[in-house]
Amino acid sequence: MGSQFVDLNADGHLDYITATFDGSPHVSYGSEAGFTTPERIKDGEGRRILVSSIWSDEAEEHQDLGRSLPDGEATGERCISALAFDWDDDGDYDLLLGTYEGGHLYVQMNEGTRTDPKFTGMNIPVMAGDVAFALPAKMTTPKLVDWDGDGDMDLIAGTYSDSYSQEGDGGGVYLALNDGKVGEPKFGALKPIIAPVERSGSEPTRPDVGLYPAVVDHDGDGDLDLIVGGYSMWSPKGRELNAEESARAETLKAEIKALEEESSEVFAKISKEIEELDLESDEFDDAVDSIYDKHGDALSSNREKMSAARKELDKLIPSPKRTSFVWLYERI
Repeated sequence: MGSQFVDLNADGHLDYITATFDGSPHVSYGSEAGFTTPERIKDGEGRRILVSSIWSDEAEEHQDLGRSLPDGEATGERCISALAFDWDDDGDYDLLLGTYEGGHLYVQMNEGTRTDPKFTGMNIPVMAGDVAFALPAKMTTPKLVDWDGDGDMDLIAGTYSDSYSQEGDGGGVYLALNDGKVGEPKFGALKPIIAPVERSGSEPTRPDVGLYPAVVDHDGDGDLDLIVGGYSMWSPKGRELNAEESARAETLKAEIKALEEESSEVFAKISKEIEELDLESDEFDDAVDSIYDKHGDALSSNREKMSAARKELDKLIPSPKRTSFVWLYERI
């Protein structure tokens, strides 16, 4: 989710680093011919870098491993962001790893060189004040920038909250100033610079969910501004309905509920028929496809009817909205 262009292997070409929900950072190496196929970044022993929870392509399942954490205990945290940064100022890139669960941040040191990185495979918790860096919601994208102009890198991170519920606080953007020095970062306590707000508005006035900040001097005035992408959630105010419209709205609600129940029954039939299969893997896959084909028309018809009913109902009683926007926060 977090991404960065950086020359990770010092070959003169920018590489692209990112992480996603499989739990490991990836790199696409740059070259004169363009970027290579993304690959997982490995530690010095050739193991994929992780925090704890990963998707295993080989086992085709999620696995929770504690091998990279200080106490060896699995925590269920997925690495979903990664940044290359020379943490100890020794001339090579170390890795900052951010987690979706808990909003924690870890640093993994490079004991190799710029041209031949050898990451230790062990994560060190980044501190924010006297406690481990932890956001009040899930992390999206940490950034390293000189926010206060004192020559060292400060930490800014966006957060992600429930992306479908209209209740509770949304995401925010947080800052931890670096009170240390180059090669010895020491971050202060986290403070909100875009605080989360209650999601109860009737208009999309600001991002609520999944805040992805970019930090740039947008207006060229010498300080850093924020460009923030994210979802906004709101409940539009509806008009007062007459008796005929109110009756129609109730009818549509009942139709939608009945269609949802019919679809659930069809899916239950599909699940039962799949459970009753006793075939080899190749035959099993074909049989599953056949089962879905058999029930496909009913599901497709229900989807079309539900879509039409919801569109009509939305004109009478506006449904909650969720749309992505990009906002500019100008620093004054």
